[in-house]
Amino acid sequence: MTTDPGDDRDRDSLAAAAHYREILKPVFRDEKMLLIGGPIVGLAGLAFQMGKLSGQRPFLLGSFRGTGPLPEPDLADWFSLDIRSPSIMDEFRSYEGALRNLPPEARAAIEAWDPDGRARAAGLIVLSEVAEVAGRRAYGRRRAEWLTFEDKLAAEALWRELDVAHAPSEIVPAEPQALRAAAGRLDRGQGSVWAGDAREGIHGGAEGTRWVRTDAEMDAAGAFFAGQCDRVRVMPFLEGIPCSIHGIVFPDTVVAFRPVELVTLRSASEGLLYAGLGTFWDPLDADREAMRALARRVGAAMRERAGFVGAFTIDGVVAEEGFLPTEINSRFGAGLGSIGAALPTLPLAALTLAVAEGETLDYRPEWLEEVMVREADRHRSGQGARVLHQPREETVTRELVGDGDGFRFANDEEEGDASLILGPAAAGAFLRISPRPERMPRGGSLAPFVVKAFAFADRALGTGLGPLEAARDVRT
Repeated sequence: MTTDPGDDRDRDSLAAAAHYREILKPVFRDEKMLLIGGPIVGLAGLAFQMGKLSGQRPFLLGSFRGTGPLPEPDLADWFSLDIRSPSIMDEFRSYEGALRNLPPEARAAIEAWDPDGRARAAGLIVLSEVAEVAGRRAYGRRRAEWLTFEDKLAAEALWRELDVAHAPSEIVPAEPQALRAAAGRLDRGQGSVWAGDAREGIHGGAEGTRWVRTDAEMDAAGAFFAGQCDRVRVMPFLEGIPCSIHGIVFPDTVVAFRPVELVTLRSASEGLLYAGLGTFWDPLDADREAMRALARRVGAAMRERAGFVGAFTIDGVVAEEGFLPTEINSRFGAGLGSIGAALPTLPLAALTLAVAEGETLDYRPEWLEEVMVREADRHRSGQGARVLHQPREETVTRELVGDGDGFRFANDEEEGDASLILGPAAAGAFLRISPRPERMPRGGSLAPFVVKAFAFADRALGTGLGPLEAARDVRT
């Protein structure tokens, strides 16, 4: 009788999940955790992990309630700061400012949940250094010296120091003449991309980046950056698939996972729009391994230069030359959540916090890497997501069915090819469209699906995204 290799892989994955649960339980057992980092609905996954490990109900302190089901009372207590803000980055800055000076009603809710003040605060997506919340020490917090890696200009310096292949670029003062001159030198025929420094705080999601092609766009971008930063990185627009590679820096090694596509669409009116992510896309094997090798090199350099440990991501584009990195996020990236969801019984998020905190545990990094890469390759996922600047209080949840080259709403008796949810957000509204993994082909980019799904949302729900284009895969 022969053994199915798939059975062996399943047993190995289950054993790994059990191992990491067991080493983390003593760390979090009976600990109350005050969880931070964005809307309440986005904190539910971490709350579930922490509740299982600690045996205590966490408290979620969110920027906003968010779109989707709120946590059940037996999962967690929660309080929304109800931040209203014009953009995701402004939302995070306002939210993290509020964490340092909580309103009385928020503090009272926390004190009622944790009257003896023994809880610890923790968050995965925290953009600044938050040392404590309501007098509770931050666990696994980001140190000030780790934040500097997220400045896109500092990342540029690191590529050069490590002799990493990257796109040609220039760093110039944020003034019109210097920006125009650099753009003229670097434009390959599709314009240039300008990214500002982090003078006003870390920025992401393409909010601090401009794709510049015309004189009018140069004027608008120049005015924007003049009020936001001192220096700007100018580089050519790169055709190819925007993507990221995630890893974890341990004290003695660095592990790297599989690539994640970053759905970055092109809009005639707004330039580049970050619009979701997914693991359906596969780059060439050589590009995949080059990305993973780069992550290990960069992670080791971050540890050497700043004592960095924990989760990180490198974003970039698989262009004609291969993967060209553009930025570093020295924290848990959204794509790592998708990778972790491939094996939900392994508490990956909690594990990264323990590493960042400096816990000495039997981490077995190579086993973690092998299991998570295998499971993320086996279990794909993805979504198109976008914040809309239109006020919305009600939530719409519908199933979609493919209809020719587009979509329609599913009938009551039909199983959908994708799910749609549209609801309130701090900046107005939030739209998410998620394909059923079993209905999506593996290997190809998720972006064309998102373009079609968003076009349907515009027609059916008036979401106002307008015509969009997907990036082209120029390697496969």
